[in-house]
Amino acid sequence: MALTTGPYFHQTLPDGFRAPFYALRFDAEGRSMGPRTQQHLVDALDNGTFTDVFLFSHGWNNDWTTALGRYRDFMTTFRKMINSKGFEFDRDYRPLLAGVFWPSATLVMPWERGPQFAGDEGTTAAEEIDLSLITDLAARVDRDQLTDFYRLVERQSLDKTEATELLELLSATFAAGDPDLDADDHRDVRDVLAAWTQTEAAVSPRRQPQPRSPGDFGTAAPAPAPTEPEAAGFLDKLNPRNLVRLLTVYQMKDRAGVVGAAGIGPLLRGMLDATTASTRFHLIGHSYGARVLLNAVARPVGPVLPRPVTSMLLLQPAINHLCFSTLPDGRVGGYRPALGLVDRPILTTFSSHDFPLRNTFHIALQRAKDLGEVEIAADEPPNRYAALGGWGPRGDVGFHEVGIKDPGEPYELTDGAPEVWAVNGSRTIGGHGDVVNDSTAWALFQLARA
Repeated sequence: MALTTGPYFHQTLPDGFRAPFYALRFDAEGRSMGPRTQQHLVDALDNGTFTDVFLFSHGWNNDWTTALGRYRDFMTTFRKMINSKGFEFDRDYRPLLAGVFWPSATLVMPWERGPQFAGDEGTTAAEEIDLSLITDLAARVDRDQLTDFYRLVERQSLDKTEATELLELLSATFAAGDPDLDADDHRDVRDVLAAWTQTEAAVSPRRQPQPRSPGDFGTAAPAPAPTEPEAAGFLDKLNPRNLVRLLTVYQMKDRAGVVGAAGIGPLLRGMLDATTASTRFHLIGHSYGARVLLNAVARPVGPVLPRPVTSMLLLQPAINHLCFSTLPDGRVGGYRPALGLVDRPILTTFSSHDFPLRNTFHIALQRAKDLGEVEIAADEPPNRYAALGGWGPRGDVGFHEVGIKDPGEPYELTDGAPEVWAVNGSRTIGGHGDVVNDSTAWALFQLARA
C-alpha cells in the first residue's frame, strides 16, 4: 500500500477532465492514517472545481489490493456504462472520487470461507485466517485468562460445559445488543450459545450440501433449524473455529460503526463545509460499508452535518432490515434519522442469491428467547435481526419495492417519491459480492443525475 499524499490516481473522462481518486485510510478506532491526504482533499474541494463527490466504502475485504480493485472496477463500469449507452449529465460534471479503507483484513466473515466453513479445515490459508481471527479476539480477553482461552480455542470440538467457559471468557465481544435497533437487549452467554448451535446446524454436511466451488456457498437447509439448542444434537461437538467466525459479526458491526462515526463523519463534515450546496455528495456503501456511511451521516462524532448529502446507494447492506423503521413496541431503527439527512430517496439493494445475508446473518444476532420467532415462509425475514441486503426493508417506513432496472429504465426519484427504494437485485446480483455491473452503475447514475 503506497503512502501517497494527495490523489492516489486519476480517472480521465471522455472530455479530458482528470477526476482525482483519494484513498482515505483509517485505523480501527477511526483515526486517520493519512491526515495530509485528507487535508489535500478538503483543500481541493475548497477551490470550487468539483461539481460532484463520490465517496465509496467497502465492507469486508481481505487486503488493500482487493478493496482498491473493487473501487476501480465499479468506477470503470460506471464510466463505460455511461459512454456505451450514450448517456450524459445534463449539467456541468467534474467529479472527485474517494474510497474509504478501514481495517477489515483480519475480520474475515464466515461465508467468505467457502468450503472451509462447511467443515474442511485442511488448507494453510484457512489456518492463517483462523489464527488472525483468534489473535484479534484474544485482545478482548483478560490477560490472566488468556491461557484458558488458547487451551479451549485450539480444540477441535467442545462440549456444552467447555463451550460455556469459552463464551464467558469472550463475553465482552458480544455483550451489547444490536446497535441497529434502539434499546435492543444485551446478549448473554446462553444467547450466543444458542446462535453457535444454530450455526453448527446450518453448516453441518447432513443439513446442507457441500458447496461445489468457493464461489458457490450452497443453499439454505431444507428444514428449519431446531428451536432449542439441546434439540439440535450439537452441544457435545461445538467447533470453536465456528464461534470465532461467528463473533466477527459483532466485531465488524462495532468497527464499522466506530470508523463511520469517529473517522468518516468528521471528514464528511469538513468536506461539506468546504463546498457550497451546489456540490452534490453521493455515498456508496457495500455490505458493512453501508454501516460505515450511515454512521457518518446519522451519528458523526461532534456536531451534526451542516447539510444533507445528496444521495446514498447501499449495495447488499449488512445491517438490520428494520434500521429505518419504527417498531410496534416503540423502538426505533438506529438509522431512521438518516432519512432526513439524504436529499434523494435512499436506494438499497437486496438479493435472494446473497446466501450470507439471506440465510446466515440473523443467526449470529438472535437471542435464545428469539428462536421460537423464526419464520418458515420463504418470502419473509426469519426474525427481527435479518439483514437489509438479504430481505429488503420492513416495518413502518415509507419504502417502495422495485426490481433492479437495466440502463435506460428510469427510477422515479422526483419529489414525492418514497424515502427508501428497496431494489430487488436478484436478477443481476448473483451473490453477496456480485455488485459491480451495469444495473448497479445505472442506479448510481440515476441518483447522481436526478
